[in-house]
Amino acid sequence: APGKAPAKEKKSRRSARKKREPRAPREKKVRVPKVLPEGFEQSSKSQRAIRRISDFIVSYGWSVPIVVLSAYGTYFDPTYFFLIGILLMGFNLGFMPYSTGRTVGNWVSRTTYVNSSSGKPHQSYVFLKGLTMPMVLLGLILFLTSTSEGFGSRSGQITLVTAVVFLLPPLLDYLFYRFKRDDLGLWDTLYGGVWMVKTTKSTESKGWLKKLEQLGDYSEAQGWWADDDSKEEPGDQ
Repeated sequence: APGKAPAKEKKSRRSARKKREPRAPREKKVRVPKVLPEGFEQSSKSQRAIRRISDFIVSYGWSVPIVVLSAYGTYFDPTYFFLIGILLMGFNLGFMPYSTGRTVGNWVSRTTYVNSSSGKPHQSYVFLKGLTMPMVLLGLILFLTSTSEGFGSRSGQITLVTAVVFLLPPLLDYLFYRFKRDDLGLWDTLYGGVWMVKTTKSTESKGWLKKLEQLGDYSEAQGWWADDDSKEEPGDQ
């Protein structure tokens, strides 16, 4: 009968589906550990220390007078300090990585960053790593504020959540360095593997960049790079 044709078609489709061969299981992709590319040498502990101190002076040195004056109870208007500080932070963590791929501290310590593809990581990598200190300070201040307001209040809960948001990335970064086998921190891992390595003196640097190179010559001449132990410690990069 003409009305039974659709039922037969449905049965034939079902039988065709049953006859299909089962799909082969997908092969699991083996994750290759990120390693320092050939031709590069990790920076020494001394170079990393010089880089950290130099970048702190440029990016956050302006905050020291504010802390000292506040500790003595001196009344002053910190607006100009903050404006200058924002400009210095933007210069060292934004302009310098964008234009040269290195911070002032990298130039003074004669180091640079390299990823697993033997190239420079995106400039946002240097910017995010450089925000560790302000994120920790803001997180601690907000946490202390939330405790004074009380966790039971709405404002205290919001302040606590904001504090956790600021403190979580630096905490994860520390834990990554501490417990991961590849010695890569949070930002190093998110950017596909990044290392701070030794670099040679640039022959093309001119003007104020050449002055930074001369500071690198001075630190090297003082023997501050004598430590050849390049094993990373938590947060060294």
